[in-house]
Amino acid sequence: MPLILVVDDQPSNIHALYQLLVDECEVSMATSGAEALAFCAQQLPDLILLDVLMPEMSGYEVCDRLKADPRTRGVPVIFVTVQGSADDEARGFAHGAVDYIPKPFVDVVVKARVRTQLALKLASESFARSQIELFQRDKLASVGRTISGIAQELSSPLGNALISACTLQDDLTHLRGLSGTSNIKRSDLDKHLRVSEESVGLVLSNLQRTLSIVDSFLQSTADNFGDQRRSFSLLELVHEVVAGLAPALQTHQVRCELDAGDDLHLLSFRGALAKVLSTLIQNAVKHAYREAGGEVHLRVRPLGTDQLTVTVQDHGVGIPPGMLGRVFDPFFSTRFGPNRSEPGLYIVRNLVTFALGGQIQVESTPGVGTTVRLTLPLISPEARRAAG
Repeated sequence: MPLILVVDDQPSNIHALYQLLVDECEVSMATSGAEALAFCAQQLPDLILLDVLMPEMSGYEVCDRLKADPRTRGVPVIFVTVQGSADDEARGFAHGAVDYIPKPFVDVVVKARVRTQLALKLASESFARSQIELFQRDKLASVGRTISGIAQELSSPLGNALISACTLQDDLTHLRGLSGTSNIKRSDLDKHLRVSEESVGLVLSNLQRTLSIVDSFLQSTADNFGDQRRSFSLLELVHEVVAGLAPALQTHQVRCELDAGDDLHLLSFRGALAKVLSTLIQNAVKHAYREAGGEVHLRVRPLGTDQLTVTVQDHGVGIPPGMLGRVFDPFFSTRFGPNRSEPGLYIVRNLVTFALGGQIQVESTPGVGTTVRLTLPLISPEARRAAG
């Protein structure tokens, strides 16, 4: 049964409420504000019926203390008082009460309001549990997609390396057999050497690709950049990133337009932010425009006194609505090709969230373009470990 705490300095009022509610609830009693607070420190009730006019500590003060304590803040409070004017009710709600019961009691009203608040509390707790369960399921699903993406991307180069190694092994076995006959022609030897060189080259290139994939995931936290939180100029960093991408921009004939006001100085992880900006611009250059030409707009603005927004926008092909929810999956791409093995926005999200302490949003309309908006604190928290 739900537990209700009745707080009143008049025993007769406590007794009346006890008799009214004891069949449906477990009822505890307190005759002062201090006693009520002490009770709540030991055991949290599901609902408190609190008298307003009490000596030493009024009901308003008791409610203020309950709402100031994170442990008791969520316990609903119904004020019980002879002060039943609209102003009194408004004052009670201002102090955090959820309802008002006037004295003298009307049994039906008391029971109805108690049942309503208990039902609301139960529904709120059930909703909170469902949200936690949903978050955990989503988190597990995200981990599963991440593992699946890594496995799929690693399987190709590792499989190719294995095939090449088997080819090399078979060729060496054949060569060993020929050497036993002491009848090896120069042309046969050259052929075996050529096959061996090609096989070794394929093994090395595929292992390098595998190492590149693993290295990309290691870059999803600031720690793996060897990055330390430090003060730096945002505009200076942006200009460095754009200058570093100049060859790619020229190759694809894409202009990068910067729209920024006064310079902002951050206390954050410079390497992580550089990786984020570089990846976003590269994604726009490679995937927004099917043909050469286009623009990428980079917009920087302060947000309040302690945040900023960075927007990277293109006017390219956009992302189909059915794919937009997958843009943060590792190796997700709207097209196939040699650039598919890039974790892309997966790494960007991890760096923005766990290293820079910010948020990322992606909006896209097919045929209109894509906008990626970052909201970042000017002072980042210490880097948190990526949670998958």
